[in-house]
Formats: sequence, C-alpha cells, structure tokens
Amino acid sequence: DHFSLSVIAFCPNTTEVHIYKFFTDKWEKLHVLAKHDQIVSGIDWSRSSNKIVTVSHDRNSYVWTQEGQDWVPTLVILKLNRAALCVHWSPKENKFAVGSGAKSVSICYYEQENNWVD
Repeated sequence: DHFSLSVIAFCPNTTEVHIYKFFTDKWEKLHVLAKHDQIVSGIDWSRSSNKIVTVSHDRNSYVWTQEGQDWVPTLVILKLNRAALCVHWSPKENKFAVGSGAKSVSICYYEQENNWVD
C-alpha cells in the first residue's frame, strides 16, 4: 500500500514517526510510532516485507513490524558514539545500513536468537 503512494511515513522533526493514508480527498493519520528519545533522523519502509526501520540522534534503531492494526518495535542497539543519521534497507531486506555522525556505517542483520544485531 505504501508503494502506491497512498500511505506515507514521516518524522515531523520530533521523536515520533507519523503514518498517514490518503482517503479520497484528504490525508488521515493512521499511526504514531513513538520509541526514540531524540529526533528521528532516518526512516526506510521495506517494499516486500512491509517493515519500517527508524534511526535517531539517540543512537538507536527500531525495526517496526505490523501485527494486525499495531506496529510492534524491536530495538536494535547500534553501538555508535555519535547520532545515527540515515538508514536504508538492502535489496533483499534482510539487512539495513545506518550512517552516523561518527563517519561510519553499521550493517545490521537478523539473527533468530538475538533479533536484529549490529
């Protein structure tokens, strides 16, 4: 649905991510994703798996999975000493890259026993 451009996710320069859907003639807020302690600086929404990854100046990342009507967060501890600035899913959507203010890139992937790891 989000790739038909009828659903968008954005950060209004706060600690939250807002998800809106376009209905006929107006945008309506569907969800607010709120877990970060500082400004959200990066968002990427996967094309196939419908997961959202967010990063923040708080140096953490969350992978959000939709379960029914709710978005459930999984914390990814990035081990950064500077703010996380941008994020992007890999083409296979099994990893994501996080750029930081420390001029480094963290590659995160999924492990069954540990969830998402850096």
